[in-house]
This record gives sequence, structure tokens and C-alpha cells, in this order.
Amino acid sequence: MSLEDVKLTEVNNSLLFLYSSLMELPAVWEIFNPMEEKDVISWSTVMSLLVHLEYASDAIKLFFHMRDSGNEYDKLVLMNLISACGTLGNLKMGKSVHAQVITHGFGSDLPLLNTMITMYARCEDLNSSKTVFYRSTMKSMVSWTSIISGLLHNGRPREALDMFVRVRIEENIITDSVVLVSALAAGGEMVDLELCMQLHCHTIKAGLTNYTSIQNCLISTYSKCGDVEPANNVFVQMASFRDIVSWNAIINGYGINGHGETALSLFYEFKKTGGIPDIATYLIILSACSHSGLVSEGLLIFSQIIEENRIRVGAEHYSCVANLLARAGYLPDVSKFKDGEGKAIWRAILNGCVHNGDLRLAEFAAKKFDELIQKDSGQLVLLSNLYASVGRFQDAEALRLSMETEKLIKDPGFSILTGNL
Repeated sequence: MSLEDVKLTEVNNSLLFLYSSLMELPAVWEIFNPMEEKDVISWSTVMSLLVHLEYASDAIKLFFHMRDSGNEYDKLVLMNLISACGTLGNLKMGKSVHAQVITHGFGSDLPLLNTMITMYARCEDLNSSKTVFYRSTMKSMVSWTSIISGLLHNGRPREALDMFVRVRIEENIITDSVVLVSALAAGGEMVDLELCMQLHCHTIKAGLTNYTSIQNCLISTYSKCGDVEPANNVFVQMASFRDIVSWNAIINGYGINGHGETALSLFYEFKKTGGIPDIATYLIILSACSHSGLVSEGLLIFSQIIEENRIRVGAEHYSCVANLLARAGYLPDVSKFKDGEGKAIWRAILNGCVHNGDLRLAEFAAKKFDELIQKDSGQLVLLSNLYASVGRFQDAEALRLSMETEKLIKDPGFSILTGNL
């Protein structure tokens, strides 16, 4: 590269770093794609952003494009590649990258080792994760956090807590907020209230009570242990630094413990304070309504979701609505809803019934849905699949034949990959 090319690449790399720090992926692609000269910093910056945004497949494709272009790669690129393998659960590729790490002489690099501990755990190869951890001659707090989180991810809360005790007592390392969050999560999984209280005391002694992540985890852990009073106390005490996770945690805490009306009250209080519910918030409050049999309230919230048209309603939301109706033995009067909402409700019920295998209600929902709009091929395919899943193959075939006769074709799905790889 000429001196001018080098300077231009450095300028572009600075812009890539700037827009990556702002999480502006479209802007990053606009800079990266036209670059005639890319160095390892250019590639690794874009890879890091893709991994951070959990576009793991795109990150791996970018790596192969980089390699095929004849570019050398450094340990940061390998670290991003390992993280992408962990996100995808691609153990085979993860092991291959591990071999490349050793080949390139990075086998003792602590950040890389920590990333591999996490990758193996996410790929559910806990033995390899432990092997990397124990063979590492140097361990940082990140190392301990990685193995504790890995144990928890693989359903080993007791081992995770034992490791937490070891890092505090045997290794005499001061625990930070991240590892404490993992320990609290382990306590919640074990539904051990006394242990939760002990960990709460530890957070106070360690001076970590102002960490939002820890307080949020305390709310969730107490709630899982069936004691919402201390969970609410924590929530009240963190009034000045709550985030949406805090609200979701306390609403869910009351919901899973059968206090649906309190959960609803908190949900509307959150909105009054200017909070904007996300996908998780709506799923939590719909589930709370379902558990407490608050049918009208749950349907009203679902209609608000449809009316706002701000979030993508997923299968979990459909399932909550179907469960809500099934538990109460209630079928709604769609005339009470605004135009379009009744259709959405019946579509939700049908999707939820297919998800839960409730054939009787699914047939009724399909009929009601058909009365409101013209036949919808996607919904009929769902009903046909449900027939097949319960062994009613003749009904499934008959439904598909009727679709072919009426020339109903299921709309094909599509996906878009931003950036030219």
C-alpha cells in the first residue's frame, strides 16, 4: 500500500470504530464495503460489532471472506470468531479455531482462554470448558466468571456456587458484580431462599448495592424462591437507578407468584413513568394475566400491542393468549375490539393452540378467523400441521387439498443480509 492508501485506511478505520461504538451497523457497512484497502483492524472492527449484535453467522462469513482475500488475522479476530462459534453453538468450528489459536502461538493468551471457556460452555461441552479453565496457569476474575456462568448455563447451579465460594475463600479474590450476578442466578435456580439471603448480605458487605444488575438479579432470585416481599423491598430501594430490567423483574416476580393484579398495577405504573414496554415486558404481563385468570385485562393488553404495532408479536405471546383463554374457559366477543383487533385475537388464539396442541379450540379459532377475513393460507397450514401432529392425517390432507383447490399458496419467507460479503 502507498502512503496515501495507508492514511486513507487509517481514516476509514477511525470512522469504523466510531460508528461501531454507536452500534450503527448500516453506517459501518457503508464505510467498510467501498474500502479498497482493508487491514486487520478494519476486519476485526466489523467482526467485533457483528458478534456484539449477535449476528454470529455474518461474523463467521466475514472471517472467511477475510481469509480468502489473503489477509492475515490476529488474536482479536480469533477471539471474535470463538465468540461467534459459542453464540451459534458450533462446537466443531469452535474446536477448529481453538487449534488455530495454538498454531498461531496464542495458546497462553488469557483473554482468548477466557473466551474459549465461555464458547465451550455455550456449546454444552462442559468438560472442555473446565479443561481450558484448569490448565490456564493465570486466572483473572473474568476466568472465574466465565466458568461459573458456564456451569450455570449447563444446569449445574450447585457447582457454580461451589466455584463462587472457592474464588472468595480459597483463592482470596475480591468478587465483582458480574460474578455475583452469576452466583445469585444459581441461588435462584436452586430455589434456596436462605442462600439468597446470604448472598444479599454479601452484596451489602461488598458495597455492591448500587449496581443495577445485582439488584435486578436479587429481585428475580427472591421471586423464584417464592418470596416477593424482599424482592419488592429491593425494587423500592433502587428507585433512583431502575431500568426496564428492574421493572420486568418485579412485574414477573408478582406474576409467577400469583399476584396478577399487583403485576398489572406495576405494569401501568411503569408506563405512567414514561417507560416503554419491550417484548419481554409484554410477555411477562400476559403470562401474569394468564396465571391469575385476568382474561379481560390480558386481552386488553394484547389489543394494545396490536394497536401500537411497535413490537413483533412472537409465538410466546400467542401461547400466553391461548393459555389465558383456555385456563378461564372463555371465548372472546370480538365485537368489543376495534377493527383489526378481533382478527389479531383469533389469529393469536389459533397460533397459541397450535403451539399447545389444543385442537378443539384451534378448530373453533380457525372458523372464527375465517369468518372475519378471507382464508389465510398461513393459518390453515398451521391447522393442517396440528391435525397431523395428533394423528388426524385424513383431516390434514383434506385441508391441504382444499387449499390447493382454492389456490391458496403459503407466502414464502425471506431474509436480508445487510452488507456485501
